[in-house]
Amino acid sequence: MPAPTFPGAPAETSPIPPWTPPVAPPPSQAHPPGGLPPGLLSLGGGAKLFQFNPTLSLSESWTDNFNQTAANKLTNYRTVLGPGANVLVNGPTTKGFLSSNAGLTYDTALSSSNFNVFPTVTAGVTQILSPRLSVILTDSYTRNNNPSQADQFGLNTQRQTFSQNSFSAAVNYLVDRVATQAYYRNSYYSAGGASGNTSTSNIFGVNSAGSNTTTSNILGVNASTQVALYNTVSVGYEFSWSDTSGTNGSGNSGQSTGNLFTASVARQTGLYSSVGISGSYQLQSAPQSQSAPQSDQTIWNVSLFSTYGLPSGLSLSSSIGYSQVSSDTSSTSGGITSNSNLSYRFTRAVVSVGIFSDFRQTGLEGQNFGIVQTSGYTGSVTYIFTPLVTGSLQATYTHNSPTGNGNNASSPSQSNFSGGANLSWAMLRWLSLNGNYTYLLRSNPLTGSLSGSGNISVNTATLSLQAVF
Repeated sequence: MPAPTFPGAPAETSPIPPWTPPVAPPPSQAHPPGGLPPGLLSLGGGAKLFQFNPTLSLSESWTDNFNQTAANKLTNYRTVLGPGANVLVNGPTTKGFLSSNAGLTYDTALSSSNFNVFPTVTAGVTQILSPRLSVILTDSYTRNNNPSQADQFGLNTQRQTFSQNSFSAAVNYLVDRVATQAYYRNSYYSAGGASGNTSTSNIFGVNSAGSNTTTSNILGVNASTQVALYNTVSVGYEFSWSDTSGTNGSGNSGQSTGNLFTASVARQTGLYSSVGISGSYQLQSAPQSQSAPQSDQTIWNVSLFSTYGLPSGLSLSSSIGYSQVSSDTSSTSGGITSNSNLSYRFTRAVVSVGIFSDFRQTGLEGQNFGIVQTSGYTGSVTYIFTPLVTGSLQATYTHNSPTGNGNNASSPSQSNFSGGANLSWAMLRWLSLNGNYTYLLRSNPLTGSLSGSGNISVNTATLSLQAVF
């Protein structure tokens, strides 16, 4: 299973990306719409207007702990046949892409359902309607039973089949010297059953297995304008509503609405550098169900941020601040926040490190575990040995703590460590061979009827062939 990635870290099998100017991190709790890859936006007239490439992948994966348990580990061999396609549109005013894989899967483990279909689809398009008006649409869908793919910070610990989709639509309009944006984001997460096991394991008093569905919607607007020569002022507002249903546990089933206000002031200090201050305030109603009383939750944050870049290869985007969460039914919690990424591009290598620390409204971005205080640290090195052979190393550590808002405040914290290595060889112009090894170590402080308490270690090795026709 691949290690989770964070903004700024290259994908495991990607070549070294071109240098792009750093962008300041968004205010805490904000959910800006998704964008298209910078490489797609920079395509010139030399690329084809429309390009369609069928793809076919075949992989064999071994793991020594299929169900991710502290004892009674189960070995599994997974074979995946993935017919798919890559589509690219490169018009003068329209740019878009679509990448898909059918994910026909067979598992050997006795507790698995053996045959499954685990597809993935990622797509995006931007349309320039006028020099002042543009539209961007993005969508990402995945179906799998790998818990590491359900939440990049490791909250999901139980192997179960889930479907997850994230959609965003944004309209950008320039009014005189004021850049405005209106957007909509939708997140859908649904899970049912634990891949042949009826047992559950509890994280923060919330079931991570069993039947549950969370749907969230966000409507947002923001505006920014230049003041004097080097200063930029921005304000934003988001209205969110979400619904969680099913057996996902105590305290967070039901409907919830929220209001988020953000503001920032930035000063340009160089061609690729800036400093500034941002703040956010969120008022969220706790999920309303027949048995739950009315309750409000608030999260506020103040952060200093900066960017610094050199076209020779350095890119830094960072923030540091303080957040506090409080509600009518639980004690107040606070902590240092950061959303920082540093990378340097050498001739043949890219080195990246990232830090994320903040409170997360998990119900607005996937499975609903309530409000969780999360810290994540990541590092990666990608190196081109030859024009045909690329390798990489990755390491990630995450730590999650309950806040008592939609979870059990007395539950112990949970942590995860993941490390891995990847080697990719372009055997032919249309065929590549990829090898990957990942080590995962989870702390599981709560006893579940399947997982058991204690440290959970998982070793996974994968060998795959990828053809692009």
